[in-house]
Amino acid sequence: MRLTVIIFFFTICLSSCSAKDASDDINLDSKESESQQAVRSPQTQATYTNEDAAVQFSFKQDRTYGSTDDILLGVFNAIEVDSLNRVFIADRDQTKIHVFHSDGTFITSLGREGRGPGEFFEIRTDTFIRIISGKLYVTDGDTRFPHRVHVFSLNDLTFSRTLVIVADNKEEYAKDLVGYNATRVYPLKSGNFLIPYRRPEYAYRDQISYIRYMIQNSDRTILGGPVLEQQDRINLIYLVENTARPYNAIRTFPFFGKSLFAISDNEEIYTARSEEFKINVQDTKGTILRTISHPYTNLPVTRGELIDLYEEKKTSPMGDGVEEAMISEADSLPDTWPALNDLIVDDENRLWVSTIVEDFDVYEWWVLEESGELITRFEWPRDEPIEVVKNGKMYTRQTDEETGLQQVVRYRIEIE
Repeated sequence: MRLTVIIFFFTICLSSCSAKDASDDINLDSKESESQQAVRSPQTQATYTNEDAAVQFSFKQDRTYGSTDDILLGVFNAIEVDSLNRVFIADRDQTKIHVFHSDGTFITSLGREGRGPGEFFEIRTDTFIRIISGKLYVTDGDTRFPHRVHVFSLNDLTFSRTLVIVADNKEEYAKDLVGYNATRVYPLKSGNFLIPYRRPEYAYRDQISYIRYMIQNSDRTILGGPVLEQQDRINLIYLVENTARPYNAIRTFPFFGKSLFAISDNEEIYTARSEEFKINVQDTKGTILRTISHPYTNLPVTRGELIDLYEEKKTSPMGDGVEEAMISEADSLPDTWPALNDLIVDDENRLWVSTIVEDFDVYEWWVLEESGELITRFEWPRDEPIEVVKNGKMYTRQTDEETGLQQVVRYRIEIE
């Protein structure tokens, strides 16, 4: 386990400024050197040059959260952290939200399996947790898509209320939302919610579909939108015939581009397509505030390399040879890997961006100022994903090598 990672904190110098429209495409293959980073907005264009490292960053492990003598945890899903450094873990096996003190001791569990207020139909891989204004919001539903959100008070860790998120006036937005379902809930300071809607993969199969973000209130009324529209994942379809019941296998692959989304505590929305290092920043009304762009060279990939990669997998949920066949028979495939994998905004409005590099055991993370200026870059294991950065600490999801149990591992972020 990596206990300390030394990384460099670059000083950034502003070297030029000129006007540029936000809708213009940004050429990531420009002749700017790799030591230059471009940050562009509707009002300004600025170029920042990295000089020698001024200080060092280090991540030092200082706490773990998981099974104790008081409780045995199952499979983790969503993770969240509050301003007191209490850790909230969604447990799929126990259908509860476990709460831990900052020091790692277990406090209590929220909810239980059931259909009543404050009870969960199930904890899923896409269960979503969000903390804002002293409240913990957790999505819940008995189908693939959530239809309600449970709200818990952070003051005393008690259940407050359950909100149904299936809009009563959805038909008024039929042009945008026919066949669409709510997927997550982002509470806003106004008391309203930003809710992304999308279609299931089987509804659009290998066609283009979109994620549409609507503004909705607590009374199940859509107030407006979409304030943002992002392309949904690209799927491949393959007819599996060597089985008692032939079926169409539908799945996406990580070599296809995907849409990324993050929202800061001050409600600035960061979006990107993973194919390029270009991040748009907008408000909740849909107004573009600025665009962040950094030169990045995507890794090349061929169809044969992709087939070999999946042939090396020991197991596949789709059955032996299905993924390879899907790749082999696909009409078209990208000739490079995506540039980006994930976006996180911390409580200081710094942007953490994971990028795909040649070593597939790690991601290279870029930490950016709110303006887009590069602070540092560091490598981190892919199998220890960074989940939350808050209060000067980084929280990762890991598996204990001795017990095989999942745990949240916290690292203290230090500037040396």
